[in-house]
Amino acid sequence: MISSCESPSEETINGVNLDLQELSNKLYPLNLNDIIIPLSATIPSSIPRNRSDLESMKTIVQIFNGNQNAGISIPAFAGLTLGREQSNLNVYYIEAKIVESSTDTIVYGIGYSIHYLFSKVKKGIDVKNLASVAASAQLQGNKTSVSYSLQSYGISGKELSKFFKPEVNSNFDVDGFGVIQSKINGIHNVITDSLLSSRTKFTPEKLSFLNTKN
Repeated sequence: MISSCESPSEETINGVNLDLQELSNKLYPLNLNDIIIPLSATIPSSIPRNRSDLESMKTIVQIFNGNQNAGISIPAFAGLTLGREQSNLNVYYIEAKIVESSTDTIVYGIGYSIHYLFSKVKKGIDVKNLASVAASAQLQGNKTSVSYSLQSYGISGKELSKFFKPEVNSNFDVDGFGVIQSKINGIHNVITDSLLSSRTKFTPEKLSFLNTKN
């Protein structure tokens, strides 16, 4: 138990010191290199125009840590840059296809992404348990500070707007945890339900933020 005489800094762990790889391994056990590189390459004339041109859904994980990546623009956070004491977890659920030319490799796809920015977490909170992190942020916001964003790619239409809208730099507390779960379920319905999909427009986008040449 933490005594009341300890300062807030002694009761928290800065985001830069959190093991987000451990979190991603539990929730999303695959990473960018594992997933994107093995996808079949195509020639430029085979740029996907329709959803039927894409591969199956893939999970892509990117992690940025303030020790190595301070100052970068954080994905989906509207130009916010990563601080030295922060860390960032980005998870993309993408139906994708790689297009290769003699000079470039480009990922095209549709799907959505979830982004977490960890500034600090109360000591004793297991970062792998996002529900506990959200509860701590709700009850002890001075000790746990996490933000999130949600984005979609290449999907549009009234059905999507019923279930999903973008979120940018929102507070990851109990309400935020619920919003994420609800919107994930909603966009999965749009993507997987044949009736909803038939009323939704899917246009593969160039996903230049997914670097395949690591």
